[in-house]
Amino acid sequence: LLFVLLVIFGLSATTSAQQPPIVLSDLPSVSVDTEPPPPPHVPAMILSGFVSTENRTRAVLSQHAFKRDVLLETIGLDGMVTGQYIRNSQFTFDDRGNRVERVLFHPPSTIREMRITKEDIQDLAGAQLLGYDIFEAGKYKLSFAGPEIIHSRQLLAIDVSAASPPNPHRMRERYFVGRVWIDPLNLQIVKVSGTVEPQGKQRFPRFQTWRELLSGSVLLPTRTEADDVLHFPNQDVHYRIAVRYYDYKRFSSAVSITDLNVPAEK
Repeated sequence: LLFVLLVIFGLSATTSAQQPPIVLSDLPSVSVDTEPPPPPHVPAMILSGFVSTENRTRAVLSQHAFKRDVLLETIGLDGMVTGQYIRNSQFTFDDRGNRVERVLFHPPSTIREMRITKEDIQDLAGAQLLGYDIFEAGKYKLSFAGPEIIHSRQLLAIDVSAASPPNPHRMRERYFVGRVWIDPLNLQIVKVSGTVEPQGKQRFPRFQTWRELLSGSVLLPTRTEADDVLHFPNQDVHYRIAVRYYDYKRFSSAVSITDLNVPAEK
């Protein structure tokens, strides 16, 4: 791995340009600690090692309960807040080991310019928390974008796109589209930035999610933010998101996520 990193940071500007997309399901199964191949194969090695590392991170996250505070806001032309949606929850486990959301505080929404839909709630627990769905590899293409400085840290950038165009008539099948930045030493995600597709008649903001060291040597999500203008056919809406993930506590259980409080269809 050290050799791989030295090769990456010694590459010329032409090497750090976008590489051809690589479908996750086509990647070889390579351990992070495997002896690296010759330099032309370094991007594939990084992508493969990243996928393996992210799988291990998801396994750790699936063993943790945590709390999540959500604040969604619309902003007027004068910069003042015109409406709020608040949803504070605890993600814990039922007696069958399934992860469930227990809503702790959820007052009526005061947002009037747009509706908070079930897709918005789905994205909060999906792409905005985790980025792309590592367990559905065939849905995505990865492209190694090279080293990049983020907040004075040298990270490795990976672009994520859909393997085929998302179907706007199947809104429940959500796709993360954007970029992730990983630590060159351990290949763990440090930052996620992108949006969720398909959008259909709805509009979804471009968001950023950060991960920090919370459990042993694993980086876990700590906050998601968005500050974007959503362009609807009849109006533009300034939309802001602030989400905090905290109070991680480890449980030993194989889990799946079930939302206990989903808004009705539009």
